[in-house]
Amino acid sequence: MSLPEVIVKGSVKNIRGIKDKSPYIFEFSDRYSAFDWGEMPDQIDDKGKSLAFMAWAFFDFLGNSDNWKNWNLPENMKEKFNNSSSLEYLKEKGLDHHALGLVDENGNDLGKSEWADKLQPNLAVKPMQILHPKSLNEDGDLKWDYSIYKENPTNALVPLEVIFRFGVPEGSSLLKRASDEKYWRSLGLETEPKAGDIFDIPVIEFSTKLENYDRYISYEHAKEIANLTDAEFKSLWEKSTLTALRLKDLFKEMDVELWDGKFEFAFGENREIIIIDSIGPDELRLTHKGVGLSKQVLRNFYEGSAWLDAALKSKKIADERGVTDWKNICINELKLSPPRIDANLKQSVAMMYKAISNKLSNKLYGHDVFKDSWDLEKTASELKINSTKLNQKKAM
Repeated sequence: MSLPEVIVKGSVKNIRGIKDKSPYIFEFSDRYSAFDWGEMPDQIDDKGKSLAFMAWAFFDFLGNSDNWKNWNLPENMKEKFNNSSSLEYLKEKGLDHHALGLVDENGNDLGKSEWADKLQPNLAVKPMQILHPKSLNEDGDLKWDYSIYKENPTNALVPLEVIFRFGVPEGSSLLKRASDEKYWRSLGLETEPKAGDIFDIPVIEFSTKLENYDRYISYEHAKEIANLTDAEFKSLWEKSTLTALRLKDLFKEMDVELWDGKFEFAFGENREIIIIDSIGPDELRLTHKGVGLSKQVLRNFYEGSAWLDAALKSKKIADERGVTDWKNICINELKLSPPRIDANLKQSVAMMYKAISNKLSNKLYGHDVFKDSWDLEKTASELKINSTKLNQKKAM
């Protein structure tokens, strides 16, 4: 017996299964992506196993109603969520998700006692439809047709990424939209966001998910393209906000700070909003004593590079031409592809994924999943050294 065939190969994970038949297997790989590029030229050792474990652990935690009943909602949020049907539902049933459990190389369920010895990068999930909008070239302008969502699909991906923010660190993409007062006021902000801001109530933003690259959109536009009713949009916003707050408190107990992140959701069998895909350092911005513990560490390596400048330029050229394949422009016209990362950074990032996995596993289940991992202190120290060296090199 073995895992079913690959039906979708993504930049970071493969989906295995028989089309439209449960379960699908998310096969997380050691690949990584950055800046909408897709698969990058290096791989990170055991990243796939780490991400599979963390995805299951977070869904397992959030799906357990006890972890909501025993949680004290922050004081400044109690009035906003007074009599909230979403909060009451979470306390009664937990957060709905599509994860079924970790499986081995043959698709068999893994017991918790076997994780450390037999962990594979495989998570069984309930299948969800992915309904792609149509791309249209109208007089040189690229447009997207989301009319398929007017059919009110069920068991289907909501075509949005939901971004939450507890602060505005240097380099936050929110700063790129700070000049648009109408936009940031629509997010509930009373003053223009600036680097260093801290939010007690997470700021929620929406971006497209299924286009050639992600673009931030207004609440009204998000509702429109996903064909969300007022009640569905409220549920999406409330579940996103409450989940972000619950994770922030969980990370605080692990001596880790959660700054921002993104969630993906789907319409369930009855159009209920359920969380899907995965949760981990690739979706979250984390720090430990000021040191970054997320995919941002890899992004930092490429910041200021000739390749990233070319990638951004390629996106603009593609928009001007009304085409979707900006990568082809970058590779074949601008003659640039992403460079390989430093070997020391690669090792430190591999340990980062393992160290966070061990912290989470010890917190929730009482044991490590990676016996060869550095602890969080050493991991943060090595990442800080790498960051210093990188900044010095860029300054030369």
